[in-house]
Amino acid sequence: MPRGSTQQIPLNVSEFYTAETVSIPVTVIAGRQAGPTVFLTAAIHGDELNGVEIVRQVILGLDHEKIRGTLICVPVVNRFGFLHHSRYLPDRRDLNRCFPGDPAGSAAHRVAATIFQEIVLQSDFGIDLHTAALGKSNLPHVRADMDEPGVRRLARAFGAEFVVDFPGRRSTLRHAATTAGVPTIAYEAGETFKFQRREVRKGIFGVYNVLAALRMLDIPAREPRFRVVVKRARWVRAERGGILDLAVRPGELLYRGDAVGSITNPFGREVVALRADCTGVVLGTTTIPMVSPGDAVARVARIEKTLAMVERNARTSASGRARIELDF
Repeated sequence: MPRGSTQQIPLNVSEFYTAETVSIPVTVIAGRQAGPTVFLTAAIHGDELNGVEIVRQVILGLDHEKIRGTLICVPVVNRFGFLHHSRYLPDRRDLNRCFPGDPAGSAAHRVAATIFQEIVLQSDFGIDLHTAALGKSNLPHVRADMDEPGVRRLARAFGAEFVVDFPGRRSTLRHAATTAGVPTIAYEAGETFKFQRREVRKGIFGVYNVLAALRMLDIPAREPRFRVVVKRARWVRAERGGILDLAVRPGELLYRGDAVGSITNPFGREVVALRADCTGVVLGTTTIPMVSPGDAVARVARIEKTLAMVERNARTSASGRARIELDF
């Protein structure tokens, strides 16, 4: 497509049972001046909506006359799941476990192969936008393989307070793209089936920060008040089945031994306390009060060397706990 233009292009990825083509809209913003190519993808899981709004707002806010390079925007990757309010494809496969795909493989692997060939491999860098899975909520954070210089550059530029240093599971878009030489990060924020304004706003600023760092836009970067690279995070899990009374929220600072919540027997008086086994910040929690033994309750990012810095930037929440309040 010509430079200095914006076009929406249908990318054919499969067919419905009616033999009609399944296409996903791809908006390509080609700046008049040369520069890198970056992809933005959202709703690989069809029920994760915050990323859809982030990409939509970026499309509306960018001018191809001012941008350098090319931005490839895919607001809804998993059209099947998006239409049916589902995380998955019709065959119940998780699309984000099928990359780089196989053009002669299963339905899911064929969709993944098309997206990988036509979007990812046409790019120099990538940002994949997610929320927590159904029944959970995430503090906005970036996931990145910080051992990769290109990925590290994107992760630091994005401007999230917390960066989880993890290469990602094999067959995720992020892992497969980075392995193929396209450094990619994931932004995780909020929960499914919602447009959450603060999480969306932070994601928009993060995308703009990355484009500024790549010199695709002439705008000042917005630096976070602090930045912590998380090496280890673990889930506090239910030890008994029952009704969970959760005492923490994403962003709260926990010290070893602090109460995370309690599980009560709905038909009796038995109460089981859950406590933190390390000091750190709550990255994510369940949003479902009914739990069985082993269910994930709260994910805690272990904080050690940077604890004093986190404490300085925390504020007291209504519950009396120290809490990281996002600036956006």
